[in-house]
Amino acid sequence: MSSHIHTWTDGHLALRDRAYEVRGLIEIHPDTVAATHWPRTTGADVIAIAALVDPAIRGNGTPGILRRWRASLGDLQRYALPAPRETFRENRSFWASLESVAVFLDDVAVAPPSPAIWDALIDQLGAVVELRNVGPSEDGPFAHFDGIKTYDDLWIAQKKYLAEKRGSDMLAPPTGFGGGTTAVPRTTNADVLQLATYWTERLTNTKHEMGYDGIVTMWHVALADVDKISKVGKPDAVYTKNNEFWASSWKVAVQVAVSDEAPTKWDMVVDSVKDSVTHLPENLGVAASKGADLLASAAHTVGTVVNEAGKGLLSGLGAPLLIGAGLLGVFLLSRGHDHESKEA
Repeated sequence: MSSHIHTWTDGHLALRDRAYEVRGLIEIHPDTVAATHWPRTTGADVIAIAALVDPAIRGNGTPGILRRWRASLGDLQRYALPAPRETFRENRSFWASLESVAVFLDDVAVAPPSPAIWDALIDQLGAVVELRNVGPSEDGPFAHFDGIKTYDDLWIAQKKYLAEKRGSDMLAPPTGFGGGTTAVPRTTNADVLQLATYWTERLTNTKHEMGYDGIVTMWHVALADVDKISKVGKPDAVYTKNNEFWASSWKVAVQVAVSDEAPTKWDMVVDSVKDSVTHLPENLGVAASKGADLLASAAHTVGTVVNEAGKGLLSGLGAPLLIGAGLLGVFLLSRGHDHESKEA
């Protein structure tokens, strides 16, 4: 798709043509010699384009080019971030700025991105913005619980509900599981079958974030016990491996919660752009500072990962995400779950 892109100007024209194709155009004075038009791009479209161009401009722009680009990023902050799926209201000035930026980068001989990056961005234009819907949207197999915001919250509510309904025993964690002594519900075979079905569906349908494969392996062991015990036992009899089941299902709930809360690729792009447009003035003002050096190092890291597909921390995340991450560096997600303490 991008075999014809050898310069920034080529890239600008390819993006513009793609935007015309997928979004249409806005035209003024169509029947006169003064007719002009520009793409009807959305907020998401222009953010993705800006994410590709921004590092090159910050690293090579003259004061005049930087002032114009800073104004464009200000427009993104005001109008694109709040309404990513709507037509960007400053399309005319954005595309004019993008053209000037492309010509400038070619004049100063800044190497354009690799074909893989252009292909990823061209493919991204016209895509539907993926909006997040964090947290369970259903009640689960037993009851409705108020105030549930995450899947680990739901697990805790289920455990508390069944402990009150069935009674519980204070037990040390089973072999291979950490933690201290905790109340384990005397759930029945029927209860466990319902819980196993519910959490298996959640785990199967969640994103495959870090640790997913290990949790699936552990959960298959627990499900094998459920098959051997609950499916052949009396429905109202206490399940004989409740301690192991609840320890395993907790890990499943945390994995599902982390995956559910993990940012989508669009979230990461938006977060990167938001930080960049918010802090661009001071970033420019400290271009020789340690902070700017760190930004440059992070951008270099992202470029390395893009060029060495499959290697490094970001392998497998996809080129559109890496484009967004290039605005500020590597997006790190570190969420420590220890919600079991909420039971106290």
